[in-house]
Parts: sequence; structure tokens; C-alpha cells
Amino acid sequence: MKRSTTNIAIIFLLTAATIIFEISLSRLFSYLLSFHFVLIIIAFSILGLGIGQITYAKYSEKIDHSLLWWMALPSISMFLSFTLLLVLSQIGVSSSTDFGLPIFILLSTVPFIAIGIVYAHIFEMDKRHVSTLYALDLIGAATGALASIFLLNAFGLVEVVAIAIGLLLLALIIALITVKNRYSKILVPLVLVVIFLMGFAKDALNFDIPVAKDPSKDLYRLMANPALKSEKLESRWSAFGKTDLVKFTYPDGTVSKSMFIDGAAGTDVISIDELAKDTVEMKRVLYGFPGIFAMNFLSEKEKDSVLIIGPGGGIDIAATYFMGFKYIEAAEVNPSFVALMKKYNPSTFNDKENIKVHVNEGRNFVVENKGKYDAVMLTIPVTKSSRGTDFYGLTENYLFTMEALADYLDGLTEDGAIYFTMHGRQEVYNMLANFLELQERMGVGQLEALKKVYIYSNEMNPVLVIKKNPFEQKTIEEAHKTAHYYGLDKEPFYFPYIEQEGLDTIVQNVNYKWYMFDDLLYDISKGSYAYDELWKTASINLSPVSDDSPYFFNYNNGIPDAMTTPLWLGLFIVGWFIVNHVNGWRSVSFSENTSIYMQRKFRAWALISFLLGFSYILIQGYLFQILNLKLSNPSQSFSLLLFTFLLGNGVGSLLTGTFKKNLSRKLIVYSALIVLVSLLTVYVLLPIWYKQLSEFWIALFLLLPSFFIGIPFPVLLKTASSLKEKKSIPYLLGISSVAGVAASIFAIVISILYGYRFVFLLGLFGYGVVIMLAYRLKTLKIVHT
Repeated sequence: MKRSTTNIAIIFLLTAATIIFEISLSRLFSYLLSFHFVLIIIAFSILGLGIGQITYAKYSEKIDHSLLWWMALPSISMFLSFTLLLVLSQIGVSSSTDFGLPIFILLSTVPFIAIGIVYAHIFEMDKRHVSTLYALDLIGAATGALASIFLLNAFGLVEVVAIAIGLLLLALIIALITVKNRYSKILVPLVLVVIFLMGFAKDALNFDIPVAKDPSKDLYRLMANPALKSEKLESRWSAFGKTDLVKFTYPDGTVSKSMFIDGAAGTDVISIDELAKDTVEMKRVLYGFPGIFAMNFLSEKEKDSVLIIGPGGGIDIAATYFMGFKYIEAAEVNPSFVALMKKYNPSTFNDKENIKVHVNEGRNFVVENKGKYDAVMLTIPVTKSSRGTDFYGLTENYLFTMEALADYLDGLTEDGAIYFTMHGRQEVYNMLANFLELQERMGVGQLEALKKVYIYSNEMNPVLVIKKNPFEQKTIEEAHKTAHYYGLDKEPFYFPYIEQEGLDTIVQNVNYKWYMFDDLLYDISKGSYAYDELWKTASINLSPVSDDSPYFFNYNNGIPDAMTTPLWLGLFIVGWFIVNHVNGWRSVSFSENTSIYMQRKFRAWALISFLLGFSYILIQGYLFQILNLKLSNPSQSFSLLLFTFLLGNGVGSLLTGTFKKNLSRKLIVYSALIVLVSLLTVYVLLPIWYKQLSEFWIALFLLLPSFFIGIPFPVLLKTASSLKEKKSIPYLLGISSVAGVAASIFAIVISILYGYRFVFLLGLFGYGVVIMLAYRLKTLKIVHT
């Protein structure tokens, strides 16, 4: 029992450290690299766990012979890997170079391979307690997920990685104490000294990580500009990412400050008090803000309250303040952003009685304050930062779905309007597609719907204004005329009630065409085309975006370019499994004493293991997707959901420790319960209580299906432990791990193409196949050869 307790402690520390390191890597890469590279690297990294487990299965005898060295490898490799990643990013090695991406992938994967090897060894050496080990593995992962929030909010990224390494060193000490070896008496004090020194090196570890020399990063381009003198005033890490406040001095001596999230999406810091002192500067700054034009046509009763989603450095707040809004609220999802602004820009973010800035996800905040605002403003709220660890969905995707638009409309007073400032024409079209589809579902035709909309553009940042009720014709005529006067009539351009003007003539055999308004939008507003022609005729993806497939910034028809490499990885994993399964898992190298019957059983176990790993991720992905919208902070929401889900899995796995007989029957029963409970949760319980859900009830709802989801795999491991081959358990662990990596990739691809609900149903189908396979396994008879 003492040995088992030791193994449990090591597994707990290993998995907690793994999750903390995984989330830390996602934060590091989101800062150093373009966001679409994060998915590729992290997918390969997590694959390392499965590679490590299968590596142990193939070379267990050699690894066991030098076990202490392998036990030390996770902490050593994590330290070297993280150090080299920081060094390479600063000497110009970029993920966009031909050799840069493979180097980043390799360095990120090695620590996970090392952890996978130790993990598999412990499971193989303690088969009798496989259920308890697996339960503590899940509980350790849950602890790491929850701890990562507090650690990243309290410490710098380097310190958090050092804590993960410290946990691995503690696991090493436990192993050294347990293993009777002549080197233990020397190594235990040595490792303790290393941990002690790491604790005292807190200040040395809290150093600033410069942005990588990657041209895709706005911060790097500006700081590398020789014409600008730049100085970082302050940087802060959080669970959301890294926030930098930078001061720029221009050749003429003028100074500005800008904020950056993960080295991208720079936003100028705007001080209300400084603008109030300099009316010339005030006009320059405010006239450069596209959204301010629309505010000129609001009556006093339409300027009682405004909500700004993603206030940036304060330009939206300043604009609404000087345009006479009586009460201004802003919702910013990044806590570091708000903290730095309250410190360095208090006049805009803290000092005014009629201005209140909240740390909250904007859409969630609108829902909580239904029917309160005369205006809801979103001015390019895009950070280009990966959300949580889904690695593809940007934080802002959920701000721009049809359901989000419905939430904003519900958040308006009867005279209220939404003001979207976009990057370009395609974003305007996409949001219009959302609006027209939403209106159609509400019974409002396209002719009436487009009376609630007008669009103007300075050629760079078009503004889309959507009113809750149709605009008055007099207001539109005045705004249209003024837009022409100020040159805000560039494409895309549209105002209701106004007749189209154009030119279609031939000069010297050349056909010249010009139209005042966007021709397609105008024709839709007149009923010449059906509203869905807006996206059907487009060469890029402009179809309406829903919460079920929340990829507003995906303009690819079909699979996005950023998913190509991960998709190939997923297909490779599936292909690898199929080839091995067809060949009867010859790589397992069964001993001569292993019967054909047991080999057939292992083949069935391998298929069930793959299906369980695959279906687990699909169900998890869907549950996270529907519940995440009820939580107020994307990064913290993901970690909270992950903690709850893994905790429920762990408790379910602990239950399997009491299972002694009829394991195949229990595999059938609990897989069936997963299907039933998941359907009950998604289609009955959640619809009834969804609007009233608090964070406590979200956790409780997630615990229900997650408890049952945590049962089948440890039951399978208990079943497989009857096979005396020293490779069965590690192989099944590895198969499940690599299946999970493939499933995470396919979940994103499938949700883009067909929606998350299809992902959920596919996951349930996987458990259905497990039920059939387990029944066949139960009836499998011994075949004599």
C-alpha cells in the first residue's frame, strides 16, 4: 500500500504540472507567435504524452533499467525546453520561417514525451490500483487547471513555469525516496537544494519576456521602427495573456502611449483630462474616431446611457463623454488592461462619476443589464489572442454571432442602436448577414430590416449602425447628406430611404460603372434580390454565424487555412491507428505464451480505447461551448469548466475501484448512462434552467455528465490488467491520448463545417459503438489453436 500511495502522489504531481505547463505554453505562444500557430504547436505538444506512453510500451525494459534518469527527465526537459523557446524567440527564429515551426514543435513536445514515459511506467508497475491512479491523474489535472488561473494572475509566466518544474522535482524526490538506490542519499538533498534555490530566485524569475522578432506582431514592428523611441512602462501577465503599456516618442517630440494584448491589437491611450485642456488635440483625436459621426444625429433622449464593449485605451469612452452621454459603462474582458488603465489613465477609467469600467465579458454583461442602454458600441474589439486552450476560436468570435446580436438588441432601449466599427467590408457584410437572418427568424422581412441600418466608411474602418426600430427618414436624410460632405461615402456605403444614383456609360470602348450605394445591399433593400444573396454570391465565407459554429473571422469556404496542418496531424493519427488495428497490433510484440484469444481481446480493447478517448473530447468540447457563454471571463471560464469536468471524471474513476466482477457488463451500462445523462442534460435540464444558471449551478450541471464520462476508461484499464503482457496498459493509455489529440482537431473542423451540436451527436455515437464492442467482447469465447 505504501508503494501505491507513492505512485498516487507522483501521478497527481505529474498531471498537475502538465496542465499548468500546457496552459502556460498556450499563453507564451499567444504572445510570441501569430495566434493560428498556437493550435499547431500545442496539438503536437499534447500528442507528446501519447508518444511517451507508447514509447514506454515499446522500450519498457531499457527504460526500467535506468529508471531514475527517466524520472528526472520531465523536470530537466521542461526547464531546457522553456529556456530554449525564450532564447530562440529573441534571436529571430520565427514560427513563420521554414525551420522555425518544426523547432518550436520539437521543443514543446519533448517535456510531454518525458512525462508520458514516467506516467506509463507507474501505471504498468501498479496495475492493481489502476482505477485509483487514473482517478488521481484526473484530479491532479483538475487541480492544475484551477491553480493555473490564480498562478498566472498572481505571478509572471516564468515563475508559473518554475512552479510546474518544482512540482515535477517534488515527484522526483518522492520517487528517489521510494527507490532503494545508492544514489538516492545524494540526489534527494541535491534536488531539495534546487527547489529551495528556485524559491529564493523569485525576483530573478520575474523578468520581462520581450515580444518575439515576428513581423506579424504589432508591438515588435513599432518597437523595431528606428524613427520611434519606445519604452515599456509596465507589463503584466494574467490568465488572459500579457498586457504591455508602451510609450512612443516621435521625431517631432510628441509622445503617445499604447496598450497591446499578446503583442498585437495595439490601442492608443486617450486621457479625457488632457483632451479637455487642448481643444485642437481633442478635435484631431475625436475626428479620427469613425464612430463619432453617428453620434451627431442623436437626440438628447438617445444619449442617456451607453455600453462600450472593449474600450481599448479609452477613445470610445472619451468620444461618448464629450458627445454628451450622461452615463457611460464599459466592459473589458482583460483584468490587466483595466488595472493598467486605472493606474496610468485614471481620468478616463476611474475618476469620473458618470463613467464605470467593469472587468467582464461584454456580451455576458449586456445580458445582465437587459433593456438599459441607448447605445452599445463595439469598436474593432479584436485582440488576436487565443481563448483558453481551444487554440482556434478567438476571444471575440462570440461577440459577433446571431445570438450575440440578439442579446445586444435586447440590451437596448426602444430608441437604442448598436454601433459596430469594423476592419473592412467583409466584416460589415458578415454582420449584416447575421442581422438579416436574425430578423427573418423574428418575422421581419429584408425590406423592413434594412430600414434599421445605415453604413458609412472612411475607406479604412466602416461603421455599421443597427437600430432596434426603423430610423426616421428625416434623420437618415440629414446623416446621408453630411456623410458625403465629410467624405464618409466610400465603400461600403448605404442609407435607407435614399434613392440610388449611379453612372453606367461607355467611354472609348471602356465601360465605366459607379454607384453611390453598395449595389447589392441597395437591391436587397428594394426586394430585387433575396437577402441570402449577400453571402451566396460571395467568393469568401460570409454566411450567418451562430453560437453553434462561432467563427466570425473565418472567411474560408470550407476548412480554414490555419487548420490545414492540424487536420493532417489528425488524419495521420487516425491512419496510424487503422493500420495498426488492421495488422493486429503486431508492434505490441505479444509473447509466445499469449493466446490468440487474448490477442483478439487486446485488439478490441485498443479500438474501445481509441473510441473512448475520441468521444470524451467531443462531448467535453460541446459542453464547454454551451456553458462558456454563461461565464464572465473566457480564460478563467475555460479553466473553471476544465476543473469541474476533470473533477467529475476523477470521482467517477474512483468509483471503479470498487468494481470487481462483470467489468464488460459495467462498461456497457456506464457507456449507455453517458449517452442518456448527456442527452438529459443538454436537451432537458439546460433548456429549462439555462437563463437562470449561476457559476455554481454550471459546475453542478457539468458534474453530472462528467461523473459518468470518467468511468468507462478506467473500467477498460482494469479489464486489460488481466493481460500479463507488460505493454498492454501503456499502449491503451497512449492510444487514448493520441485519440484525444485527433478528436480536439476534428472537433474544431466539424464545428466549423457543421456546428458543435453535430460534434456532440458524433461523440454520443462513439459511445454507442463502444457499447456494441463491449457487448461483443463480453460474448467473445476462447478459441483454441
